[in-house]
Amino acid sequence: MGSQVKDAFSSKVSLNMATNVARTVVMAVVGLLMVPYYIDEFGLSAYAIIPLATSVTNYFIIISDSLSNAFTRYMVVAIQKDDMPGANRVFTTSVIGMGGCMIVLLPIVALLAVLSPYIFNIGPSSAMDVQVMFLLIMVASLIISFSASLGSVYMAYNKMYITYISRAVQTISQVALVIALFTVDVPSLSQIGLSYIVSSLLMLAIMVVYLRRVCPSLEVSRGLYDRSLIREMGALGFWSTVAEIGNLLFIQASLIVVNVILGSEAQGTFSIAANVIMMVHTACTAISVSAVPLAYRCYVNGDSSGMVDTLRIFSKFVGIVMVFPLAYLIVFMPSVLEMWLGPGYSEVYPLLYVMLPAEVAICSVSALMQVPVVYKRMRIVAAITCAVGAFNVLLSVILLETTDLGMVGVCIAWVISMLVLKLVFYPVICDRLAGGGLKNYYFPIVSCYAVFALLLAVLHIISQYYVPSATWTAVILTFMIGFCVFLLPALRFFFNRKERSTIVTYLPGFMQRFIGS
Repeated sequence: MGSQVKDAFSSKVSLNMATNVARTVVMAVVGLLMVPYYIDEFGLSAYAIIPLATSVTNYFIIISDSLSNAFTRYMVVAIQKDDMPGANRVFTTSVIGMGGCMIVLLPIVALLAVLSPYIFNIGPSSAMDVQVMFLLIMVASLIISFSASLGSVYMAYNKMYITYISRAVQTISQVALVIALFTVDVPSLSQIGLSYIVSSLLMLAIMVVYLRRVCPSLEVSRGLYDRSLIREMGALGFWSTVAEIGNLLFIQASLIVVNVILGSEAQGTFSIAANVIMMVHTACTAISVSAVPLAYRCYVNGDSSGMVDTLRIFSKFVGIVMVFPLAYLIVFMPSVLEMWLGPGYSEVYPLLYVMLPAEVAICSVSALMQVPVVYKRMRIVAAITCAVGAFNVLLSVILLETTDLGMVGVCIAWVISMLVLKLVFYPVICDRLAGGGLKNYYFPIVSCYAVFALLLAVLHIISQYYVPSATWTAVILTFMIGFCVFLLPALRFFFNRKERSTIVTYLPGFMQRFIGS
């Protein structure tokens, strides 16, 4: 019976992963297509205020998301221990605590909304429209952050696909509503804000409805609110927030350094490379986050060796899945960038040639990122992240001022800093917390780089005879065929028998039959 429960729990990984990847694709397509749509409706100068409003919300989301990650840790542990009184205490404290956080942030949101026309250049847009849009978009972001206190329950039961589906519904409904509003009335910025708030409420409603189906015994009761627990969770959330702020000192800070020292034109070029890197991170996270409930389950059961095995296998799995997209992009970069941006962006090539190989290591260790949260050791993570981030900024400035490397120097500084953080610090801290020996954390990385080198060689040979034309059909079709040809044999031959027997429980049935055990 225990084995059946374990298999049922693990079998949700492929569904979680598939829905999260689908959600990521939906968001990417929406982001890609809505930009020209908004520009066509408003003009370039008025459009510029829209991404500015969504960017400002990121600073609020850093705070609320860090708190929600801390709440999730306690909720998952309580539910996986089958401690429903404790789960109700954590759930009540999380919901009330997150609600309190939202109430504290609301006056700041309102003040920023009122001041937005006077802080930013709003072009021909009316001040009232800008204020309403800022207010509604930021309130929508707070609603989405609040929903994370509900999403922790789905993570505890390894049913994160419900959260991902609701997020996809939010994205699609927001776009559908804004198009409908623009069709029936004169387009305005306030309508965009309205679409955000309505879609976020729809998402929250979906999560509330399914919450009762997943765990009917959960309840929110004022009497269950625990002040000592909120202080404990808040401390973990605080250090998670500091760590997130430290993460802004990497690729985002590199953008600012390039802008200040080399100017806006160079920064525009660098931002293309930065966007590619951030898209790789998003895709990688969409896969690696599926390991989180499994790590918590091992922690709750006191199974340190099981956690190490899970992290080692997932690290290798994520790395193997990501090496093909990375190698494909490196070898066929001219076709990919011309398909996306049009001709004339060759100055981006050397930037990505420097940064993309480092992504193999970064993706391979992405499954380790939650370990310090599981063990409540975020203070050291926050300190090291901020220190290495500051080093990235300092080294970037030094290379720009003392060498002729230009933007490549900034890329080199980023690569060195990221490898110090991801390739040195995270395996060491995970070994100290979960044990298992450093080789269990480094062997997957070495294996992924070996596969990466092999892929580069094979794709380079293929490129001597065939290069996809710079069209969406050719580039995407070539990628999909190549990825399918690579992935199934890779899962079959680059993992040993024990690893395959574990991975099989995470995959859909047709892949299980192919890979075998």
